[in-house]
Formats: sequence, C-alpha cells, structure tokens
Amino acid sequence: MESSKSFRDSKNLGGSKNINDKKEQEIVVTTTMSKGYQITVPSVIRKALGLEPGDAVNFRMERGQAVLKKMPTREEQIRAMLKEFDKLNEEYEKRITPEQKEFAKMTAGWTARQYREYIDSLPETKQYWKAKYGV
Repeated sequence: MESSKSFRDSKNLGGSKNINDKKEQEIVVTTTMSKGYQITVPSVIRKALGLEPGDAVNFRMERGQAVLKKMPTREEQIRAMLKEFDKLNEEYEKRITPEQKEFAKMTAGWTARQYREYIDSLPETKQYWKAKYGV
C-alpha cells in the first residue's frame, strides 16, 4: 500500500508554487454530490480558476469526463470585443487611402439625404444619367 500524502504535499502547491502558472497542472480532488445534485467546488479548484460567488461556469463532457471552466464576466467579454474592434480598426487604417480618409472626414455626420445630394451632384453621375436616360 502506498504511503498517504496530503494533496498539498503531492502537488507541491505550498507557498513556493503559483497555482495560476501557465503550465497545465493536474489537480485531482474528491468531493461528494448532495441529494439535490449539488457539488461544492473545492477551494484549491476555486483558487486555481479564480472563481468567486456568482461567477458563471461551464460544464463540458470531454472523453467521458466533466470539465469545469470559468466563463468570462460581461466586463471581460466587452473588453475582448473592444480589443478585437481596435485590431479591426488598425487593419482598416492601414488599408484606407488618403482620398478615402478625406472623404470620411468630409462626410462625417451626414444624413442619407446629404449623401444622395452629393452623389447626384457628381459629374460621373450626371454623365451616367445622360447616357442611360438622355437627361
């Protein structure tokens, strides 16, 4: 029979090891399901995932095992969306021509009517109408 060690000793989670290391750690803890099918998430798991009361979690079945994952908060989701938007904006800024930038500045805040009037006043538009409709 193997000698029994505490979880902390066997996983070296004492003061010198950071639970949130980038390296994937295997943490195994046993808990009991209540009659109401509720499970208490052990403190070592809560700390490793950074779980707080009220946090949303996701259970996923993976190769016959349930995997618990902390879901991002609304604030984290919004920050991620804004970060993605900033990336897209930077890509757009790289691709836009100086003429397009000038047009964007000129037309900022225009209504649909103002756009239509501008397009109608262009020489190309007038030539198109004359060729197509004889106007």
